[in-house]
Amino acid sequence: MTRVLVCVQPARGHVGPTKPLVEALLAAGHDVTVVTGARYREAFGNATVKLLPPEADFDETDLDGSIPGRAGRKGLKLARFELTNFVRAIPAQLSVLDLDVDVVLCDPLFMAGLALVRREHRPRVLVLGFLPFMPPVPSGPGSAILKVLAPWVLRPAQKQARTALGEDPGMLFADWPLHSDGVLQMTCPGFEYPRANAPLHFIGPTTVSAAAEHPLPPWWADLDGSRPIVHVTQGTVANDDLGRLVEPAIAALAGEDVLVVATTCGGRLSPGPLPDNVRVADFLPYDELLPRCAAVVSNGGYGGVNQALRYGVPLVVVGASEDKREVAARVRWSGAGIGRTRASVPPKTLRRDIRAILDEPRYRARAKELAAEIAAGPSMDDVVKLITA
Repeated sequence: MTRVLVCVQPARGHVGPTKPLVEALLAAGHDVTVVTGARYREAFGNATVKLLPPEADFDETDLDGSIPGRAGRKGLKLARFELTNFVRAIPAQLSVLDLDVDVVLCDPLFMAGLALVRREHRPRVLVLGFLPFMPPVPSGPGSAILKVLAPWVLRPAQKQARTALGEDPGMLFADWPLHSDGVLQMTCPGFEYPRANAPLHFIGPTTVSAAAEHPLPPWWADLDGSRPIVHVTQGTVANDDLGRLVEPAIAALAGEDVLVVATTCGGRLSPGPLPDNVRVADFLPYDELLPRCAAVVSNGGYGGVNQALRYGVPLVVVGASEDKREVAARVRWSGAGIGRTRASVPPKTLRRDIRAILDEPRYRARAKELAAEIAAGPSMDDVVKLITA
C-alpha cells in the first residue's frame, strides 16, 4: 500500500480531472488523503479529506467575494494579483500538509509545491498536469510586448515567494514543476510543445462527464445527426458574461444548417428568444455529447479542449485570460482547429472560423490523429502504477 497525499485547489476544473485518479488509487488499495477547499469536502468518495485554512481557501462561484482585493481588477493587473495570491497561500497550505507519505500529487497552482521540491528529504512529488505545461519563450506576433510585460506580471509573485519561504526560492516560482519528479500531463504529445528534458508523462485527459452526473435535457432527441452539431461553451468559471463568446457564437450560427448546443455553466444568457437551431442547458455530459459533435467552440479551458480532442472533435478557441491564451496557441499550433488569443471576436469572425472547421477536412483529420494518440496512451491502471512506483 502506498500513502498518497493529493493537493488540489478548490475549483471544478482542477477537482474534475483529479477525482478519477483518486478513485483509481483507492480502488487499487492505496491510502489517499486529499487537501482541498470546503466546497469540495464531499467530492472524493472514501478518501480522507483535509480542508485548507480559510486564508488559503476560496469559492470559485464568487471569486471577488471570497478573495479580498480581487474585485475591480482586469487583464494583466488581475493576472498579476492572482499569481501573487497563489504564492501568498504557501504558509497556510503547508500548515495542513502531513508529509509522512510516499508520494504527493500536487496541483501546479498549489504553490506549496514550490516549497516541497526545494527540500532535500521529501516524498516523491508528481504534478497534476491539467494546465498547459510551462510555455517556451514567447514567439510570433506580439511576443516583444509579452517579453516586456512578463517581468511586470511575475515580479510581485516572485517577491512574495521569497517572503513566504523566508529565502530566495532559487527558481522562478512558476517553474517549480520542472523540479518535480514528474508531470502527469493530461493530454497527448501532439498537443504540447516539444521541450527537451521536461519531466512529462502524457496520460491523456482523465475527466469523466457522464449522464449520471449531468442528466440529459428534454430536447436530447434533437441530436439525431440530421444536422452537424456545434457545441459552444465558456467553461465552468469564466461564464459571468456570456456575451464574450456564447452569445456571439449563437448569433454567428443563426440560420446556419447546424444545431447549436450551448452550455451556460451557471451563467445567464441575455433575455430574448433564441434562434430555432439553438439548444441550451446549464451542464451536459461530455461523454455523451462530444462524440456527436462536428465542432466545439470554446474559451480555451485545457480540460474541455482535451476532452474534445479525445473524441476527435476540431475546435474554435477564443481566449486570453488565465491559461487560455496558451491553450488557443496550442490549438493553432497542433492543427486541431483555429485558436485566437483574444477575449472575444465578433459574430462575423466566428461564423467564418466555424465554417472553416466544418468545411475543411484537415481540421477534423488532425483532431482524429490526436484522438488516436490519446487512445494509445497509458491506461488508468498504468497511471496508478506510475504514481505508486
